[in-house]
Amino acid sequence: MKDRLLPVGIAGLGSYAPQRVLTNAELAQMVETSDEWIFQRTGIRERRVAAEGEDSGAMGTLAALRAIENAGLEPGDLDLILCATTTPDKPFPSTACRIQDRIGAKRAGGFDLNSACSGFIFALNTAAQFIRTGLKKRVLVIGTETLSRLIDYEDRNTCVLFGDGAGAMVLTPLEDAGRGEYLGGSIHADGGKDDVLEVPAGGSSLPASLETVRNRQHYMVMGGNKVYRFAVSTFVRLVREALEPYGYEELGRIVPHQVNQRIIESALERLDLPKEAAFTNIHKYGNTSAASVPMAFDEAYREGKLPEGKLVCSVAFGAGLSWGHFLLRW
Repeated sequence: MKDRLLPVGIAGLGSYAPQRVLTNAELAQMVETSDEWIFQRTGIRERRVAAEGEDSGAMGTLAALRAIENAGLEPGDLDLILCATTTPDKPFPSTACRIQDRIGAKRAGGFDLNSACSGFIFALNTAAQFIRTGLKKRVLVIGTETLSRLIDYEDRNTCVLFGDGAGAMVLTPLEDAGRGEYLGGSIHADGGKDDVLEVPAGGSSLPASLETVRNRQHYMVMGGNKVYRFAVSTFVRLVREALEPYGYEELGRIVPHQVNQRIIESALERLDLPKEAAFTNIHKYGNTSAASVPMAFDEAYREGKLPEGKLVCSVAFGAGLSWGHFLLRW
């Protein structure tokens, strides 16, 4: 069966960031903080905030159209759309279906995948299996988040970290893509860790009510140091496991989830890799959850920082707890 699996490639990339820039200096007027405090602890200088009326589907649509154009395709060529998001436009219908309508991909089925910051990694690994097995030929994978709608701008622990944006990739058989050969990936979870990162209310276990709104339970809550320790150790383990069959000399770039510059640098130090081994743009966009990997990937591609013929590894980790990776030969 394994011999029949089709090689998968990355045919197109695209991203979108809202125009509104929220700087550290502006945040210092909202909560007790400063540009120096934020930058030293996170590596973030600014982040983007969606405009009024601009939702995850709208941003995902723009990123998708750019990825489709980069792939040399038309929306009508798509067979499937996977949308990774923790901030869907509505509880239902899915944001993938709304994007399908907006771009005119009339042949494509679609569904959402919610695994917080790991979402895009999980969605890409899922999409690859559809192509490998021959069930689908052209799959659009989107990561899009409007996290500013979940942020308590009175909570210094979270409001400095997160931003809005979207990124997308088009996957096809490798012979059509001509680049970015998918070599495999992983999907992991360790449930029961809600206290690390969650939005307490708004779901079926604690529906919205006057009391939940009054208690500010519809905002993101984060467990601080628990996230840091988990992210560093997971980053290191995922990269080691991904590169073990190939060797570190084959590595061209790591494009990680843009969680925190200190976390990324601490992990690289443990891996005995230079800072330049990882592509980061967190200083401009903050942590955009499921959107961060495709946004960073697209920017790295456009800047020529994905060495041809070398391995490119993406890792992500977040609420769930969840974590995973994918590995490409670019």
